[in-house]
This record gives sequence, structure tokens and C-alpha cells, in this order.
Amino acid sequence: MSQAPDILAAALGYAAQGQAVFPCHGIVDGRCTCGRPDCGSPGKHPRTAHGVKDATTNQAQIARWGELWLNSNVGIATGAASGLVVIDVDGPAGEAALRELNLLLPETAEVKTGRGRHLYYAAPGGAPSKTFGPTLSVRGDGLYVIAPPSLHISGRRYEWG
Repeated sequence: MSQAPDILAAALGYAAQGQAVFPCHGIVDGRCTCGRPDCGSPGKHPRTAHGVKDATTNQAQIARWGELWLNSNVGIATGAASGLVVIDVDGPAGEAALRELNLLLPETAEVKTGRGRHLYYAAPGGAPSKTFGPTLSVRGDGLYVIAPPSLHISGRRYEWG
């Protein structure tokens, strides 16, 4: 079995690029680290008191969260906080919904998720968030995404693709 990735190092790397980060619960032995057997968002909800509002690029603060990063996933704030907007496409239904919108999207950085993909775009002034159903959304101001090398409940790691 390969060694678990260094989530803290990844978080510090994202912050060095200007992306505001915060720790989210992770997955251990196929379960969310929050310990709730009925967790509705395993491995995707914040470990800090204020969630995405706690996101920061401050390296010292990220390092102070050291204990929180153990068995955690890394969340990146979208919108103005990080200058990013992310299109979240979940599985074949999300791909169909995206095609139906008939958008001409430029090539961009892409993350393979547990069920689909995230398309990352620069949005220096921020961007509104919009949902196009349960399988397609635009994550902008006030929201976040789980980033590589976080672990999805499916057992797959988020990875740059």
C-alpha cells in the first residue's frame, strides 16, 4: 500500500499560489472522520468552526492547524477568496447537463474527483455560484471544492488530470 499523501504540504502549496484553504473531514476505513454513521457529506465538510469563512492563505495559520490536517481533506475556497471559479461535473448525468448548456469552455486545469471532475478557471474578481441540478454546479463566491490529494468516500483520491 502506498503512503498517504501529505495533506498539510498540499494545503501550504495551494496557499502559496494564492488559494485560500481550510481543513475538511477526511475518510478513514471507508468512513467520515466526523464519526457520524449517517454523515450526509463524508469527507467533504469543514473541520473548523466557520468552515469556508476560515479559509486562508496565511502559511502560519495553516501550519497551526497541523493537528486538524491529520486524516483530513483539503478544501479550497472558490470565488474572490482564491480568484477561482470551479465547474463541478458529477458523472455521466453531469456531463450530459454540461453538454446541454452548449458552452464553449476554454481548456483549463482539471481535477478527477470520486464521481466526476472539477474544471478550474481564474476569476480574479470572484464569481457567483449557480446550481444546474444535482450533478452540475458552478462553485464561486462563498463555496469551496475538495482538492487533490484528498480522499473521496469512493476510495479514489482527487487528482490533477
